[in-house]
Amino acid sequence: MVGTGGMRVNMKSASVKNQENQDFKWTPQRKAIITAIKNSKKKHLSAEEIYLITKKILPKIGLATVYRALELFCEKGILQKLNLPNQPIKYEILKDDSYSHCHYVCLECGKIYEVPIQQELTLPANENLKDFKIVNSSYWYFGYCKKCKDKVNEK
Repeated sequence: MVGTGGMRVNMKSASVKNQENQDFKWTPQRKAIITAIKNSKKKHLSAEEIYLITKKILPKIGLATVYRALELFCEKGILQKLNLPNQPIKYEILKDDSYSHCHYVCLECGKIYEVPIQQELTLPANENLKDFKIVNSSYWYFGYCKKCKDKVNEK
């Protein structure tokens, strides 16, 4: 996802596809939304959180504009939508194609821990997957974090 020119948004090792390779216009609103996400200390943000942060950059932006931009960014592979149980939908910037990771989600407090996967993925021997090319992956594990584990055991 790293481009050779144009707009490039860095979030540690994260990058947004270069704007010349996108078939949509990088409006001031879209740029403000991406800037808000990349400058946030949180990696996984709800649309409302993104909206509130973006309003500090572009005060007249509307919530509907933020929702439309988030959907567009998901369609274009810039963001990933995280639909977790009992939580609002969250969004994260997709890193380069080699960044495979798993998410550990605490069912009590909702905190998400992101951990890189160190090994190369291999497909199971299956004729239907013979020509399948993996470009990214994400795994989800649900349980209780260290802080919440004891609280849940007491219930």
